[in-house]
Amino acid sequence: MNPSNNLQRFAIVLAMIGIAVASRLLPHPPNFTPLAAMCLFAGAMTVSPRIMAVSVIIAMLISDAVLGFHSLMPVVYGCLLANFVIGRKLVGANTSALTVFAGSLAGSVLFFLATNFAVWVAFYPSTWTGLTACFAAAAPFFQYTLAGDLVYSGLFFGVYALATSGVVSTHGNLQRATVPARAGE
Repeated sequence: MNPSNNLQRFAIVLAMIGIAVASRLLPHPPNFTPLAAMCLFAGAMTVSPRIMAVSVIIAMLISDAVLGFHSLMPVVYGCLLANFVIGRKLVGANTSALTVFAGSLAGSVLFFLATNFAVWVAFYPSTWTGLTACFAAAAPFFQYTLAGDLVYSGLFFGVYALATSGVVSTHGNLQRATVPARAGE
């Protein structure tokens, strides 16, 4: 294996960790981060699941060290990592806007349901009223989770599509895409 490629991959992973940490520490709407989208993209594009899983966990641990550790971290981390499976199984390598949207939506809904169920179990009365109160209190945050997942997924998959379409050259210059002429023209 080429040492230059290993160094380049390491630099990319470090940059992704840095972006993920910054996205949690800089002012932003609640739950509007690229972490779920990073996992969805990695699962769909067959990026090494181990490297990406470790990257996400490191980014979460670093930022949680600043923001504060809590008892529900395993649920949050597990939901983020579930996006690898969603990316691999639902989005796949043959991505389309519809599969990326569906994968983002599935990840957002899973995160909302699982984390808020855990909050209910940990902090609310174990009653139907407690469950509805918990989810009612959490409902306003779902819009930010969904928006962040959709925006960052669109960004990651969109940039990748541009980079691999030939519109952007290897030197970063925009190229005019050529469309082959149809027969008879």
